[in-house]
Amino acid sequence: MRDLPLGKKTAVPKGYDPGVLCPIPRGPSGGDLLGFDLWRCYELSWLDPAGKPVAAVLELAYPAESKNIVESKSLKLYLGGLSNARFSGGDEVRETVAADLVGILETPWIEVRVLDLTHAWEPALPGTCIDGLEVRIPEGGEVDPGILSAGAGHADEALYSHLLRTSCPVTLQPDWASALVKYRGPRIEPAPLLRYLCSYRSHAGFGEECCGRIYEDILERCRPGELTVALFYTRRGGIDINPVRSSRRIEVDEVRKYRLSRQ
Repeated sequence: MRDLPLGKKTAVPKGYDPGVLCPIPRGPSGGDLLGFDLWRCYELSWLDPAGKPVAAVLELAYPAESKNIVESKSLKLYLGGLSNARFSGGDEVRETVAADLVGILETPWIEVRVLDLTHAWEPALPGTCIDGLEVRIPEGGEVDPGILSAGAGHADEALYSHLLRTSCPVTLQPDWASALVKYRGPRIEPAPLLRYLCSYRSHAGFGEECCGRIYEDILERCRPGELTVALFYTRRGGIDINPVRSSRRIEVDEVRKYRLSRQ
């Protein structure tokens, strides 16, 4: 047990690294024990061939008669490395994860599913999801508000993305969030907005600070008459944080009603 990463300060791998996965022997069980372990991992992400991040939910199940279980922190570190690796699609991710886990679990079977956030889960946010847009994301880019732009015409709409990822400035551990942008004014170009949000993957900042910065950048670059930015972070230590910044006084109940499946 002393060799496990649990309880230790451990850096997230910079890329795909199955070597971080750690097995734990199940130990003897009495009688003919049947059943399985079902895991759902709400922080699955990878890069497509163009470098655009993809967010999904990983579901895996393996039987109680497997020789080993996977140590939870090592799985989290492994998935953190996947977020910096390029894959052709969800099928390749699923096959890769299944092969790596079979190797350490010593199991007669394993089921792995990659669940798309848009289609596999009921969308909780209002408006239009922009994650399906084809954009190219440069490697290691800094946050650049110059990406943002507003085109001709007027809009009163909400746009959202599940692809926001930032890092804790203290631990440098990744924080995952969905971003909601509600505005009224010149029509915000959705593809540049998505590129801008994805550029936060290398940014270290508290969620509250990131929300304020996103709000200020959109306000300055796109000049909406009214703007609200809300970030819905997934849980860490059993707590989800949902900062909201707005140009108007907004009631808590307006945001409280939105809760995402992966939170």
